[in-house]
Amino acid sequence: MNFKAYFYWIVAILEIISLTFEIDILHQICKPLLMIALLIYFWDKSDIRKDEKWVSFVTLALAFSWVGDIMLLFTYKHFLFFFAGLTAFLGAHIVFIIAYRKATFNDKLNFTWSFFPLVVIAYLALMAYLILPYVDSVIQVPITLYALILALMVMIAWYRKNQTTDESFQLVVLGAALFIISDSILAINRFSHTIPYAGVAVMGTYIIAQWLIVNGLLKHRKTKEETSIQNN
Repeated sequence: MNFKAYFYWIVAILEIISLTFEIDILHQICKPLLMIALLIYFWDKSDIRKDEKWVSFVTLALAFSWVGDIMLLFTYKHFLFFFAGLTAFLGAHIVFIIAYRKATFNDKLNFTWSFFPLVVIAYLALMAYLILPYVDSVIQVPITLYALILALMVMIAWYRKNQTTDESFQLVVLGAALFIISDSILAINRFSHTIPYAGVAVMGTYIIAQWLIVNGLLKHRKTKEETSIQNN
């Protein structure tokens, strides 16, 4: 790992410490720094690949995530900040979906039969059962829309299978899955049931998710031939 990678993980560890020991000032500093640190790392690693379309979309997705992180810092002031954060992350997921498609061989997904979408749908149904009964009807629609886009993001990550390098596919799918787990913990804790150390769990899974997605996409190669050459 280079210094830029260490910087991200130093900020990440400090963020987890701030949540564990409830050091609010440290949390206020570290949370906005997370995506900045990851962007610096990503720009460094993708510098020679800027001609690949997915690179710009990842940058935009991380920028949306940064805005979302900042908005969620102020939810204690007004509930609308929560929806501002939700909207920003909705944008991030949509842009990630585009990035996933672009980071494939021939800009093409592999839509073949798989049980994975059924698992995602079952998970969505479980989350709806755990959360929606406790949510005011006015906000059920935006929360459901967000959940659907998040689920689509995970499924598109899955359908990159055989259309990118194996390592890229695996890291991105794992990162996307951790993202949905992170958001699930946040939603359950906020709307239905209190979860001990929810903040640590949410940010821990989120930090790892973003790292895996970014590094997974960096493992992508333009063509199968390029992948074969690299493996040899």
